[in-house]
Amino acid sequence: MTRSRRSSSSNRRSTSRRSVPVSDASLVRLPRVRSAQKRIEAGFYDRTEIRDRLADAVLKVILRG
Repeated sequence: MTRSRRSSSSNRRSTSRRSVPVSDASLVRLPRVRSAQKRIEAGFYDRTEIRDRLADAVLKVILRG
């Protein structure tokens, strides 16, 4: 029996998008996710003050957990 391989583009596509279980789908607001992705692509978050705020937020989560 031979195995067929997926093309590399289909492999990339399947790994870049994660599916959300139906029970958790109500927690994700897809329009907000898309707008955040656009801001990331535009370099909106590539600023010193944004990086500082993000680092502070991550540190707070780590210290809580």
